[in-house]
Amino acid sequence: MKLKIVIFLTNVLNYIFLPFAKLRKKKGTVLHISYMVHIPYYTVKILRENGIKADYLAIDEPGKWKADYNFKQSYGHLSAKERLREFIFFWKVVSRYDILHSHFMMTLSTYGWEMKFFKLLGGKWVVHGRGCAERERELNMQLHPTMNICQSCDYNARICKDPVNVFRRKLSKEKADHYFVTTPDMKDFVPMAEHMPFFFPPISLPEVPEKKDGIFRILHVTNHPGIEGTQYIKEAIDNLIKKGYKIDFVHLKDMDNDTVLEYYKTAHLSIGKMKMGYYANAQIESLYFGVPAITYIRKEFVTPEIQNSGLILSDLANLEETIKYYIDHPAALKIKTDLAQPSVLKLHNNKNLALRYKQVYDQLLAKN
Repeated sequence: MKLKIVIFLTNVLNYIFLPFAKLRKKKGTVLHISYMVHIPYYTVKILRENGIKADYLAIDEPGKWKADYNFKQSYGHLSAKERLREFIFFWKVVSRYDILHSHFMMTLSTYGWEMKFFKLLGGKWVVHGRGCAERERELNMQLHPTMNICQSCDYNARICKDPVNVFRRKLSKEKADHYFVTTPDMKDFVPMAEHMPFFFPPISLPEVPEKKDGIFRILHVTNHPGIEGTQYIKEAIDNLIKKGYKIDFVHLKDMDNDTVLEYYKTAHLSIGKMKMGYYANAQIESLYFGVPAITYIRKEFVTPEIQNSGLILSDLANLEETIKYYIDHPAALKIKTDLAQPSVLKLHNNKNLALRYKQVYDQLLAKN
């Protein structure tokens, strides 16, 4: 009963606050909202460096990736106190921004009650699909029955079938003013979305040291072996080791991003995203450190720029032969190594991508 009363009263106050809140708007500002992870943090950092008025709201406790605001979500445990806390934070912070940029479809409250009032304030909602929350397992299995990342799912379909994420998929498709996805394969689930590539790491361009220890080191970075096809990657490498190849296979899991980046300095190759249909952040980081990355990209997404990059395109059926070829042909590996950094700086140029964000934001604001 107490919760119902608080919801009723706050809804009444929401309408009362609308005309006054419009006067408190911070013009031309964007609030990014996400779980506390390094990619949204870096996104805001890069956008600020390129003149965009962006802030970061982390739905988590304060951590290494510092946010402008932190808000602990009441996920599944709404009470009168929690609803009041959401209400206060929305009007104190979120309502003041012109654009809300939601990574992983994230909203301030679990079910996004505040988005109605954010939109009534003239606010624009950008949704940024970044993973399994936005995918639909049955559709993926239907479209790509031979191979897809939903097979051997590490989450047992818990994320895509979570009632909150199912609700947010529906809400974001109906209410978002613009939709980004990090990889083009995600347009299977959000056809109207724009593919917005990842940034490369906003750190000084590292030197590429020569590897001289006689061991061919292959790096595989994932917390989700089932989604990545780790079992098959390891089988391919084990087969080569049995044939006499000296390979050091390094699988990094549950490791801080800064530590992961250090490992690239000793690797000859990296392998990842062998089931999804497109490459992602780990492959970009690999190229940035001058390490060619073996990955799988669906044919319709392959461009001349990708073919002439540090990416090495293969699939699980041909992975063993691909690895063997680049061990047996160091000159071919050197060509890909030399292409790695310059190609990622073109494919994922931070300044150019920031300009694309700005163009979308400006177009949305012009509609007010």
